[in-house]
Amino acid sequence: MGWNIFTNAPDSYHLTAAHIRNSLHQQGFATFNAADLDLSDSEKIDLISLCELSKSLPLDRFGEGGRHRSYCEGVWSWETESIDWKTGYPQPDGSVEINYHQGSEYQPEFGGVVRKFLRMSDEILNKGLLNKLIWHDLSLTGMAEHYSRLLCGVHLIRMQALPGKPAKITPNCFHRDGQPFTAVHLIERCNVEGGATHIAPPYYANCQLEAVPAHEITRFLLNDPLDSYIIDDAAICHYINPVICDENASVGVRTIILIDFTPLEQSDRCPQ
Repeated sequence: MGWNIFTNAPDSYHLTAAHIRNSLHQQGFATFNAADLDLSDSEKIDLISLCELSKSLPLDRFGEGGRHRSYCEGVWSWETESIDWKTGYPQPDGSVEINYHQGSEYQPEFGGVVRKFLRMSDEILNKGLLNKLIWHDLSLTGMAEHYSRLLCGVHLIRMQALPGKPAKITPNCFHRDGQPFTAVHLIERCNVEGGATHIAPPYYANCQLEAVPAHEITRFLLNDPLDSYIIDDAAICHYINPVICDENASVGVRTIILIDFTPLEQSDRCPQ
């Protein structure tokens, strides 16, 4: 992966990216959509493929049911402009898992626990669409201008709701993630209600929705494929309400790709 993905981007793309970046730094979050990403035909095909591949994701065994997930993380290098994805740990059943950890200040339900997720397949990691999303999101953060090594994490999460059985996030409250920047991209939304994003000041982290004054909350819904947002973890906390199956449907689905970035060093300058 390299920065050349944007070499021939139209001027309108760069203007849009600058607007998104300004919104992120001014208010702690920013929203954007597929039109801002200027997808190629092959990337549009990748989007359809991700919908299909998400159907085989295993159930996330941490937290309540309805959440299916795979994950991978890798080290981005300023010098090589590439990501070295971790290979994970082979399991007796032939699968490969990746360890994932959050502190209790960010994850009140599983803080301090090493959660194990199915490693995201190379088929997904090599898709041009994912490549574009990662570099687009990284460019919005400005982190590549200040750090020579970053940990990039990528989750593919399918929230699958059944009649009378909503799918919920974990932690199921306002929270911060612990990574400086996180972007969320909708892949599919079908036969569901809920799943709305709620943004609030960071001091409401670990609070339930009803405990936060309504005037402190910004709410929006990712409705169409690649409706997206990016957050500055120090500036806000966020909450996603449960995904509920439509009344006349047998199953409802909300699938997202989540991409986050964390420095792997204390220095705030790239080598010259």
